Amino acid sequence: MKDDRRKQMEALVARREAVTMEELREEFGVSMNTIRSDVAYLTDTGSVEKVYGGVRAVQRQEVPLFTQRTQLHADEKHRIARYAQTCIEDGDTLYIDAGTTTMHLIDLLDPNKHVTIVTGNLYVVHQAYGKPNVELIVLPGGMNRRTNSVADVSTLEFLGRYQFAKAFMAASGVSPDGKLNVSTYIEYELKKLAAGRSRQTWLLVDGGKFGGSSLMSYGALEDMTEVVTDARCPAEIRDYCERKSVRLTIV
Repeated sequence: MKDDRRKQMEALVARREAVTMEELREEFGVSMNTIRSDVAYLTDTGSVEKVYGGVRAVQRQEVPLFTQRTQLHADEKHRIARYAQTCIEDGDTLYIDAGTTTMHLIDLLDPNKHVTIVTGNLYVVHQAYGKPNVELIVLPGGMNRRTNSVADVSTLEFLGRYQFAKAFMAASGVSPDGKLNVSTYIEYELKKLAAGRSRQTWLLVDGGKFGGSSLMSYGALEDMTEVVTDARCPAEIRDYCERKSVRLTIV
């Protein structure tokens, strides 16, 4: 109940851009102390910031359109996905995250393998139609054109019903301290939930994703079973993985 309210509150602030504390209290029908507690939590996650008498959405760096990002480092992304699909076994239940690298898994999947895929990645959903050995479970939610995926509170509720043998995860960036960055609060919740419900997790990121930082991260490199990237992976990340005993594969 509390988590759902906070997700709805974050979505409301993002939609209106700024909301007073009194408006939040009236909207959600709880005490002002509860509102203060919820706002403190959302402020800590970096999704909102306090202003006089209320809160406003944090202005974030614009994420390039999905169609633009698919064209960046396409060969590297394809090689990463080609390696990752060899980790999939017959009978696996998989989570495939939204992303311009993870999307290629469906095209490269061995057609003789019977798998179940749970995803909100709309490219995977489209391509799975021609894969008779793929049982597809499509997550509900509102469409995000910048990620070509679906994600909202209903997505989280539905995803929480499943457990996965393997999850293939993406990130908007990887900071030098190994944090896996996201650009929105709903992405933070969705990726954290999916990774937490999988027995094994693979991070698929091209070398251009390393560097920079973010207010929110859903995990760290050491949380992954394996990290798959390309030769542009910087030396500090390679050193980090060696220190933390992270399995790093360069393709």
